[in-house]
Amino acid sequence: MRPAPGVALGGGRYRLLRRIAVGGMGEVWEANDDALARAVAVKVLRNEFAGDAGFLERFRTEARNSAALQHPHIAALFDYGEQDGSAYLVMELVVGEPLSDLLEREPVLSPQRLLPVLAQTARGLHAAHLAGVVHRDVKPGNILLARSGKVKITDFGVSLAADQKTMTATGMVMGTAQYLSPEQAVGRPATPLSDLYSLGVVGYEALAGKRPFTGPTAVDIAVAHVNDPVPPLPASVDKKLAALVLRLLSKEPSERPTSGEELAGLLDQLVPRTPPSGVAVLVSKPTRAREDRRAAPPAAGPQHAARRGDDAPPSYVPSRRERAGRAPADDAARRGRHGAARDRSLDGALASAVAWVRRLRLPLVALVLVLVALLGAALADRLLGAGPEDPSGRTVTAEYPHRGPPGGMITAEPTGDGRSDPADGARARSGDPRPTEVKDA
Repeated sequence: MRPAPGVALGGGRYRLLRRIAVGGMGEVWEANDDALARAVAVKVLRNEFAGDAGFLERFRTEARNSAALQHPHIAALFDYGEQDGSAYLVMELVVGEPLSDLLEREPVLSPQRLLPVLAQTARGLHAAHLAGVVHRDVKPGNILLARSGKVKITDFGVSLAADQKTMTATGMVMGTAQYLSPEQAVGRPATPLSDLYSLGVVGYEALAGKRPFTGPTAVDIAVAHVNDPVPPLPASVDKKLAALVLRLLSKEPSERPTSGEELAGLLDQLVPRTPPSGVAVLVSKPTRAREDRRAAPPAAGPQHAARRGDDAPPSYVPSRRERAGRAPADDAARRGRHGAARDRSLDGALASAVAWVRRLRLPLVALVLVLVALLGAALADRLLGAGPEDPSGRTVTAEYPHRGPPGGMITAEPTGDGRSDPADGARARSGDPRPTEVKDA
């Protein structure tokens, strides 16, 4: 059977749509499950190996091993079948890409992106190990990255002997040999710790942009895994992360983490974390001299320290003056550490003066407002009230008199000595003629 678009498998249930990838002994196709109306991935034995009893047995082994695994980080197996001397596996379709494609675009990954991938892979491997299955071929091509960020491991259950024979026939020795554990390279059986070594090679490659051991042939690479020391990682890699990767690449399996679960926990500890509030927590005390935002001397004794609370987090909400950019400058930055102790007494006096002024601020404002009101009233009375006084001390009004007799008559007004003054405010002098009454026309 030659895989091609439109070919139906399983009695017409699975219809091949497009080829996704090509492996050592099989091709992976996207297909449609007509019975359940869902998209699936179908791994089909390559046409040149059809009818080979050895390859058919390896497909059956992979199907049995994969069917025994149920884990969120392992691609689920749905079905297995044989048709026209060939075999196929129906698996969960992971919408995404293998880690090998990502490393081809970005040879070096940041720890924030790499650590979750390694931790999820370690958990999936641990579930397989608990079920008695050793992957034996952990490499970036078998670690699928879904668009949601979830990791899915594929290609379980292929034995060491089958891998060597298949990859030799298809020219895949170099790729697999670069992730081979030292115990596998010398012909010892693969164990769960062998899978962890291979995962360490994946981590090294993603951090350094290259694999730790290379060579012209698969034999040269296998010898390097057994005998050569692991090259150091770049200095830019976090020391704890680099130490963990080198521990995974230990020649002696007993020096590696004891399980995938332990490895996942160690990787989780290296992942930068953010609190639920989304605000990073300041873990070191601030360097400024004035930790207490209230006006107080820098050295207030043990009572002040108890009131402030040494166990309280050093971060705090900035004051209104600080938000406005008017906070006082840091004493340590302005004068230097040696000058702060010398000016301590002066700072205390200034702080006391500032506090006293702040306490009197409201009364001073009220007093100023009262003075302004009194001055305004006096000025208004001067401008709108009486005119200048005459020599006798009597205030003279320049307005038209309103106290005269009705009818608009202008008459003389009596003065204090019994004489009459003109109504226009001019005092009569001795010898002046008496004013005459004038009728309005």
